[in-house]
Amino acid sequence: MSDTTLQTPLSTIFADLRTRYERSSAAIVPALFAVQDRKGWITVEDEEEIAAALDIDITTVCETASFYPLLYLKPVGKTVIQVCHNISCSLLGGEHMVKTLERELGIAEKEITPDGNVSFRRAECLGCCCDAPVMLVGEKLIGNLTEEKVISICQKLKAGEEIENDTLLTETDPLVDGAVSGNFLIKDSHHIKVAEERGAYRAAKKAHLEMQPDDILNQVKESGLRGQGGAGFPTGMKWSFVPRDTPWVKYLCVNGDESEPGTCKDRELFRRDPHRLIDGIIVACKAIGVHTAYIYIRREFHEPAHVLDNALKEAYDAGYLGKNIFGSGFDLDIYSHPGAGAYVCGEETGLIESLEGKKGWPRIKPPFPALKGLFGRPTVVNNVETLSNLPYIINFGANVYRKRGTEKSPGTKLFCISGHVKRPGVWELPMGYSLREMIYGLAGGMLDGRALKAVIPGGSSMPLLLANEIDIGMDFEALRGAGSMLGSGGVIVMDDSTSMPEALEVIARFYAHESCGQCTPCREGTAWIYNILHRMNHGRGRKGDLDQLMSLADNMDGTTICPLAPGAAWPVQAMLKKFPEEFEKLIVY
Repeated sequence: MSDTTLQTPLSTIFADLRTRYERSSAAIVPALFAVQDRKGWITVEDEEEIAAALDIDITTVCETASFYPLLYLKPVGKTVIQVCHNISCSLLGGEHMVKTLERELGIAEKEITPDGNVSFRRAECLGCCCDAPVMLVGEKLIGNLTEEKVISICQKLKAGEEIENDTLLTETDPLVDGAVSGNFLIKDSHHIKVAEERGAYRAAKKAHLEMQPDDILNQVKESGLRGQGGAGFPTGMKWSFVPRDTPWVKYLCVNGDESEPGTCKDRELFRRDPHRLIDGIIVACKAIGVHTAYIYIRREFHEPAHVLDNALKEAYDAGYLGKNIFGSGFDLDIYSHPGAGAYVCGEETGLIESLEGKKGWPRIKPPFPALKGLFGRPTVVNNVETLSNLPYIINFGANVYRKRGTEKSPGTKLFCISGHVKRPGVWELPMGYSLREMIYGLAGGMLDGRALKAVIPGGSSMPLLLANEIDIGMDFEALRGAGSMLGSGGVIVMDDSTSMPEALEVIARFYAHESCGQCTPCREGTAWIYNILHRMNHGRGRKGDLDQLMSLADNMDGTTICPLAPGAAWPVQAMLKKFPEEFEKLIVY
């Protein structure tokens, strides 16, 4: 939070937040963060003040505040350290970093140092997997952690010294003429002047001054662009479900809640080229007939959020947002909205519920968001990467976009490669690119010369592939045929030193932690799976555990409102089938 914001009276901030939303309750989470950023944590009195300012019931504020783990309802240190211990970080020593912090600070997790300056907590994922292991020190992200680096940071904190942001670590290798990564390595490309020199807002101007909504829609349909958040649903078809002629207000929600372990592509788009995203949003809003859009960005993305907010301000100052953009007569407002640490809000209806100021409980469908979404209005939810493809499609045409990729999975995609490789990073590659070439070519091969054991091809929820299954194209159809899925494009590489039961416990812990608790198979099943795996990995494996794990996974797949439970089940099913002997060894009685 900027110094100017910290000096602004909270009552003024609350009043401003109310103007951004159709319903004042949607301002609950940003209002709570405004208090927390200023005071460190949130009291009941603060919740009462917010309820009064937003003219809503106090129970609504309390219920929302208690749901999200990044809203602190108890005292914390002046600086809160969050250490990731999810799968990519775990493979590279994340838990050792936790132990080092405990030793150097002299406190356990969730405790506060005697001087009140520091507290720390484990984090399930910080969305910076290619820089693993990582931790947040307040708002400063520190990557490629070593024991020496952690000790140095602790010493600086004790001495009251400033901690430097250390986020320029992720390797990126943009594809020539790629759809989204062309500005990744250009200095200051996050500023509008540089972005415009590179073509930013040319597509937005073309869409609003030269094209009709149907022209844009047909161009996107012809391009074959598919959702890049994981589901891969055709973007143009999704837009076409929204009623064309309706008196209702329509909304666009941009899903930037990148929380799938192994995935850090949207983070790079936010921080390296936010004007491409805004350009794409403006195009989409013309096609759908939307005059208000919200970018839902995960709270852990402190630096990317600051970059995004500055880019939005630049776009408003240039007349590209607000009233009568480009002189077209079209009004458009875009607001950023913070998530609060709930993975389930990556599901589109969970995101909508959260944006409305509620617990992020996914909705039963139908009705689908296209008919009844945000505030009960027709709504489209698109991923950051999906929308960032639009400027290229509008500027160069659907046929040019389709020249890369495969027939059914056209175009390019950002892939994140983390884990046991020499050169982890984010690459834009044609759909169908060889997984083997990703690992042994782009990523430099296996770390320390060890042998490849397994690969998770699309984020932690996707079934893994064995070392002899990586001669495969990375696209939706090929991976589905191999018994896995492309998902978010988060490639997690594991070498032959990896214990599969331990890796599965880490993954299972994440889903148990992130279950919203709404559906019984998920609420009970994720916790049950984690508890069994934890017990097995600590020398207490029982006869029947493996059958029970598989039974639980089978009963969670397809029996819940959202895909979190299936996403927890698929790794269990795959690892038990492909590495049975490692789990059988843990059965001791």
